Amino acid sequence: MPEEALARAYDSLEDIARVDRWYLASYQTNVSEFTGNNDTREFLKRRSAAYALYVLARAGRADLSDLRYFHDALLDDTPSPLARAQIGAALAMMGDRARAESAFEKAMQAVGWQNRGDYYQTALRDVAGLVALAVETGQTDKTEALIEQLKTYMKDPKAMHTQEKAFTLLAAQALLRTADAVELTVNGQSLSDLPPAPSFTPDEAEIDDGVAYRNDGEGQIFRSLTVTGSPTSAPPATQQGFTLTKRIATRDGRPADLSSVRQNDRLVVVISGTATDQRLHPAVIADLLPAGLEIETILNPDDAGGRGNNGPYKWAGELSYPKVAEARDDRFVAAVDVKGGDRF
Repeated sequence: MPEEALARAYDSLEDIARVDRWYLASYQTNVSEFTGNNDTREFLKRRSAAYALYVLARAGRADLSDLRYFHDALLDDTPSPLARAQIGAALAMMGDRARAESAFEKAMQAVGWQNRGDYYQTALRDVAGLVALAVETGQTDKTEALIEQLKTYMKDPKAMHTQEKAFTLLAAQALLRTADAVELTVNGQSLSDLPPAPSFTPDEAEIDDGVAYRNDGEGQIFRSLTVTGSPTSAPPATQQGFTLTKRIATRDGRPADLSSVRQNDRLVVVISGTATDQRLHPAVIADLLPAGLEIETILNPDDAGGRGNNGPYKWAGELSYPKVAEARDDRFVAAVDVKGGDRF
């Protein structure tokens, strides 16, 4: 890139970075007006100024007094988490660590804000941008919490738009650059001296003699342990990524007393739940039957009246359309696509 072209681009950014003086620079500065839009031209100016200051800071051309003014006077009234983080990153690059910490804290507090006038602004895009900026400027104490937020807002790749994909890649690239090296040795032999993609399957005698795995690097190694066999007692209920509820009722919707169930009694089992993140999950539901019970039929959405909820089992609520539903001898099995926020 010719230096003259870069200098002219930076000159334009310096004008945009001055919030009190708006310079067009061929940018679209109008904000659509419609009912429910919470975006304003002033917010757009501040978001543009925040990004301009960040780019200028990377080039060593940001005005520190403008950055400090933005932080002290405008940051609290700038709702965009990404804009706040860009100011924090610029301050860190210019050496003002105290204000940088403050800006990142306020950026994290604003995560979840929705700009209804900007299609490309989403919580996922903002959090991914915060991860990339935090790693870039050494905000390591905030990275772990931001990664947990990123997991919460993560979507299926097919459901992402271009900005979400781009910022997610920036976050992943930033994290990869910070990964520490792993140097694994097995019984004193370095992994680098072993064949590519090695596997280790010690037999019983070798285990009795002792097998030593050691990491001489700074990177983390994760160990997984698989045990096969039948448990001596029923495992406790757990959940990971989904919330599930199950209720057993009589045919008229009253709670069933399982201690008084007799032969030929008919009960209704209602299973419901949702995913805790925003991704699309192809899920399988398997509900085992107690001994002595069998499935007579599987209710369909029309049994609850469909969306009108006027069927004989309307007390069960709106029923989902599974991709597959099977009444087996010992269990009920269904395949459903579950998207975060939608109940089934």
